[in-house]
Amino acid sequence: MQKIYNILILVLLAGCFGCSDLLDKQPLDQLTTDTFYQSEADAELAIIAIYTSMMHEDWNNKGWQITEIPSDNTQAGGTDPDFTPIDNFTVTSDNAPVGNYWAIHYQQITLSNIVIEKVAQMDIAEAKKDLFTAEAKCLRAIAYFDLVRIYGGVPLITIPPTFDQDLLYPRASTREVYDLIKEDLTFAAEHLAPIRTGSAIGRATKGAALAYLSKVHLTLREYLEARDMAQQVIDLGVYRLMEDYGDNFELATSDNNAESIFQIQFTGCGAFGTGNALQAFFAPWGEGITKDRDGWGSQVPTSPQQSNPNTTISDAFEAGDLRKAPSIMSPGNFYPTINPDDGGYTYPSTGASATGVNIKKYVVGAGQNICFMSTPQNSHLLRYSDVLLTYAEAIMEIKGGITSDSEALAAFNQVRIRAGLEALNQIDRDAIFQERRVEFAFEGHRWFDLLRSGKTVEILSLHGKNLDNHNLLFPIPLAELEINPKLKQNPGY
Repeated sequence: MQKIYNILILVLLAGCFGCSDLLDKQPLDQLTTDTFYQSEADAELAIIAIYTSMMHEDWNNKGWQITEIPSDNTQAGGTDPDFTPIDNFTVTSDNAPVGNYWAIHYQQITLSNIVIEKVAQMDIAEAKKDLFTAEAKCLRAIAYFDLVRIYGGVPLITIPPTFDQDLLYPRASTREVYDLIKEDLTFAAEHLAPIRTGSAIGRATKGAALAYLSKVHLTLREYLEARDMAQQVIDLGVYRLMEDYGDNFELATSDNNAESIFQIQFTGCGAFGTGNALQAFFAPWGEGITKDRDGWGSQVPTSPQQSNPNTTISDAFEAGDLRKAPSIMSPGNFYPTINPDDGGYTYPSTGASATGVNIKKYVVGAGQNICFMSTPQNSHLLRYSDVLLTYAEAIMEIKGGITSDSEALAAFNQVRIRAGLEALNQIDRDAIFQERRVEFAFEGHRWFDLLRSGKTVEILSLHGKNLDNHNLLFPIPLAELEINPKLKQNPGY
């Protein structure tokens, strides 16, 4: 992995300066984009370098600061000056997480652009070119999908930066960004395989591209297309729900399982950044269950202990919902797989946070290949339950906002029945968003779901949040505005 990091840096630098006189002399290690992209193995390494952006602390391990903290699911576990303003909607353009989220996603875009350009020039089979290009375009689309939902229209960059071009781009319209996302994902779905094997397990697939494309169409309220893309994922026959919801978050059963459509791949102890750091941020403070310096309770689930009753994630689970314990540590909960050699872990009866509860997902305790800020557990980006609920939601919207359509109910109720709940005979928008809230708690979906609901201000106001419509987009980072006069700030900032 360290070799991959080195290649990432060198390829990025070569892409940025490739047309400059500064590189008339070869680097000491002789590696430039002209000499590197010689074989299929070189292209494979360059593709892997793109994935390291997603493993980065600011992408996976702190992405929740942007995608969960402003929602009604969680709140800051303390008074951190970086993300507490995001929680209370007083965030400014110089906020560190806001700037870091932008930067790491554009790193992913830049690396993708380099691969797309250089692979097109390689002397390899066209089928291989299409495969490498499809994977890079899929990863570029994912980055732009996050950016456009957080900031609105952003600079649309599709070629590697060089000194012989204007490196300062204005903001594109949201429509232009979404058009590129759909174009990239459509190409990816056409050329990626339904299943990756061997060393490629966990990398982008046809199903991942289709599933993201379905979510893009749903976001744009293009419900016929969202339904059809979700149907294509279902028809692949590759995925199924895990019998036990909790298996999606157990070390032994979570990684690349039957429900996984796309995960960020981690390896545990090793070079910093190769392991999943979510346990460090999610584990309760002072409990010592990680047996290291982890356990900061940086974000905690909302509960009636500090927020309005019947608005919090702790209230949202129905009685008997089997998803609650694997999602939220509540007083008296016993977890036999957390430090089993010690007899498991019981969450204290008095709680271990200001809200009296903590996040359970991605908290696995100590063990083999688990170090400080590092577990080997992959992070879910898309699970099959997301496709099923997207399919049901699209049909529900096609039917006018409420439906008893048998296909929509069959998809929707698969998720409920797996959770130990009774099937519904009719679904509407409230049922859909309620189901998504408890199914994907703390997985980075809630803020985007609130935005899609069109009721963000209303829902969060009930939760005690003080915001208005300008808060639905984050500010363009100050550092970007200072170096690029073509950028315009979002209203209200």
